[in-house]
Amino acid sequence: MNRQGQCLCGAVRVALAAEPERVNMCHCADCQRRTGSPFGMALWLAEADVTIGGETRDFVHVSDKGRKLTNRFCPNCGSTICYTAALNPGLIAVPAGLFADPATPPPQRSVFEERRHPWVAVPDGAVRLPRGRDG
Repeated sequence: MNRQGQCLCGAVRVALAAEPERVNMCHCADCQRRTGSPFGMALWLAEADVTIGGETRDFVHVSDKGRKLTNRFCPNCGSTICYTAALNPGLIAVPAGLFADPATPPPQRSVFEERRHPWVAVPDGAVRLPRGRDG
């Protein structure tokens, strides 16, 4: 498996060497603000299975749930490249949109459901969690 993605301007490239451990649809306030959308969708993998090429910058913050998050983004176009959560050591989340590929796996879990916009549909079969361990 070798999935390739990039930021909007193409200056940062991402390669996945494995299938994701999980695919989350996250409705938390941070993902809504980070994406400018009512939810974020990310592929979670072991950090060792993700290669990032190109310059990125970090934005570290504490979520409204008190969790430390580090977002890496392209300094050119602002695209989120990945993020990590202190709650999930050794894992990295890569936004599904970087791949712009309809064959990207669908969400397995919908987290922070208490913040989901009521008109956002969750795929059948996805586990729905009111709060997320890794949102």
